[in-house]
Amino acid sequence: LTYVAEAKVMVSGREEAVKYWHKHEGGCDYVFVEHPSIEKDGGLYNSDDGREYPDNLFRFTLLSLAALEAPLILKLNGKEVYGQKCLFLANDWQAGLVPLYLCYKYRPNNCYVESRVVYVVHNLGYQGQYPHIKACHFFGIPELAAADIGLGDSVNLCKGALVCADRVITVSPNYTKEVQTAAGGFKLESFVKAKGDALRLGGILNGIDDCWNPEIDKNIEKRYSIENFETGKRFNKAALQKTVGLQVDERAVLVGFVGRLTWQKGVDVMVAILDWLMKDEGNGVTGHVQLIMMGNGEKQHADALKGAEGRHPGRVCGYVGFDPKVEHQMMAGCDLFLMPSRYEPCGLPQMYSQRYGTLPIVTATGGLVDSVKDVALGCDKATGFHISVLEEGKLKEVIYRACALCLQAPADFKKMIVNAMSEDFYWPQAMDEYEKSIDQTVSDPAIIRSWLAPRACACGGCVPGAAKRCPAWAAQIRSIAGPARSWLHAYEVC
Repeated sequence: LTYVAEAKVMVSGREEAVKYWHKHEGGCDYVFVEHPSIEKDGGLYNSDDGREYPDNLFRFTLLSLAALEAPLILKLNGKEVYGQKCLFLANDWQAGLVPLYLCYKYRPNNCYVESRVVYVVHNLGYQGQYPHIKACHFFGIPELAAADIGLGDSVNLCKGALVCADRVITVSPNYTKEVQTAAGGFKLESFVKAKGDALRLGGILNGIDDCWNPEIDKNIEKRYSIENFETGKRFNKAALQKTVGLQVDERAVLVGFVGRLTWQKGVDVMVAILDWLMKDEGNGVTGHVQLIMMGNGEKQHADALKGAEGRHPGRVCGYVGFDPKVEHQMMAGCDLFLMPSRYEPCGLPQMYSQRYGTLPIVTATGGLVDSVKDVALGCDKATGFHISVLEEGKLKEVIYRACALCLQAPADFKKMIVNAMSEDFYWPQAMDEYEKSIDQTVSDPAIIRSWLAPRACACGGCVPGAAKRCPAWAAQIRSIAGPARSWLHAYEVC
């Protein structure tokens, strides 16, 4: 890393010095921010005991301001400063102050007037809420900005970003619909819906890294492709069974789960039907199944997995922990992959599993709907199985159908494997969608908050608080903001 510059930013009434470090690699410039508050012994957001760092609001305010100052001052690779015309991609609440500062700190001072900011929501359940903060003092913003970021008695960084961003993107098209509802909006649905009504909202399914490829994967027993998956998966199944201590049985349906052991992931419902799945009731399906569940999380779920493993030795593996190599081996060796999440903005494991020819069983929610084609479409098109409602009876029904298809209709099951392995979830496809969205964002007028709006229009006929396309209104805005810019379309967005 190379030291390139230092900047001063104001947080909570104090001037803070941040240092910038630079690395150029693969045609991309990486800039790192140094400040004592950023360096922690534990994780990025939480200490090793799982508790959030008490200075997180300070840390992410500092990071947002440092990011906004960087294009204005950094000279990289011997060139001049990058300048004001750029696109900020702010990911989640940790960067939620970037849109707010752009609206209330920079644009009012005729800075970044041609720049835009896209706010990306990965999970609206996490919003960056901090109670009893004196927003005007802490962030150095006017009262109107404090109202934008306030919700109840807390500041809400996600809300501020939703209001002020030029465009909002979620991590799947279906999740974009869900976050506009009371059930999926976590009390921010009205702000998301407002962005949708303004045609400034979209959903782009995440991509997967190209390391998830059974043709080149060094973590699996035998590499394979869509042409020879039957042989490859048979070898990997036996190897996986040995690795996790299950009986080596080619005829058993091997079902896998990898994820956090939490309520959101539906672990409680999986555990509730586990004994039923293991019991041979003479139907040729239940009792002919093996299950691997791997993950970290809540103690009661971890204990339940260990208990199930004890009751069904050689047939159930309750792997409390996480091993990335074993995850790859599960994708290659399992017949079915279970993902019964209560909500899932995007999800990646269901994409990995399809690439490896392991058919996913997923709840019909979020990105799982966008990435898995249900068996109801027919085996010539389907790539997996949807659980319409997550409850014990429905989960039993769908798992039974999937296992029965594997055991009793192998030709149809293989058709679905071919369909799944033919899907393309790699990043280039998602990158194309992001480029389209960025192009649209840059061509659209910027979000202008009420700092720019005159209280009354000179024409005498406009109603304050409404969006206007009046020449007199536009002239007043230009007189406040300076020279006319492409982003000044005489809008007031309040």
